[in-house]
Amino acid sequence: MITIDVVWAAALGYLLGSIPIAWIVVKLWLKIDIRTVGSKNVGGRNVIRAFQAQEKPKKLAYTVGIIEAILDMLKGFFAMWLAVWISYTFSNGDIWVVAFAGPAAILGHNWCIWLWGPGGKGVASTLGTMIFFNPIFLPLWLVLYFVLGSAIMYSAITYLVSFVVMGVIFIFWGTNIWKWISPANSSPLIDLNATPIVEIFGWVAFATMLAITLVVLSRQGENFQKIKTGEAKKMKLWKIFKGKADEALK
Repeated sequence: MITIDVVWAAALGYLLGSIPIAWIVVKLWLKIDIRTVGSKNVGGRNVIRAFQAQEKPKKLAYTVGIIEAILDMLKGFFAMWLAVWISYTFSNGDIWVVAFAGPAAILGHNWCIWLWGPGGKGVASTLGTMIFFNPIFLPLWLVLYFVLGSAIMYSAITYLVSFVVMGVIFIFWGTNIWKWISPANSSPLIDLNATPIVEIFGWVAFATMLAITLVVLSRQGENFQKIKTGEAKKMKLWKIFKGKADEALK
């Protein structure tokens, strides 16, 4: 049964997700607003563009961009981890906090209260939520993204389809996911195999990914418009194997 815990879990997730790491890094390092360069997106890929625009070494640009993306992933991960830990440590425990904290963190990343407007696109933070469920889902998603992306060729559509597919996978992986993240691993007071938690957790995970997909969709409007008008560039993912990641992901 859903409890009041989901309210503070959503607030916690939103505030954590709202930390504009990319904006902070570029502002402190380059003394510019990341929203004025490249795609104007507050995320790892635009951090790379910002550094390149300032003629910084390519290696430095990619290093900082990757580190920033990892930090964005951790926002999604810790929003859900903290929500579960607090709920089961200081309350009666409500596993549905997962389905509120995770999407709220993506919402905060995409629509940042500190910047009073759009932030990132939410992809990195979404990957962090997958890692929360189980680290194995990250390489699984990467394979899925490559397969779907090679067929679809448009990044916006590929992201959304791959996230929904991952949600469906979560339904059938529910029990194993719960065993991985269960507070019972650190608390003898909680029965790891307690029902109905095990029975419904796959659906909790699916609901989480479905909500996250809708939140990510809120920042893909421009990309879908470009697809509609023919302006969107198609991905050529096979170029990754030739060391041309920039061209592959355009």
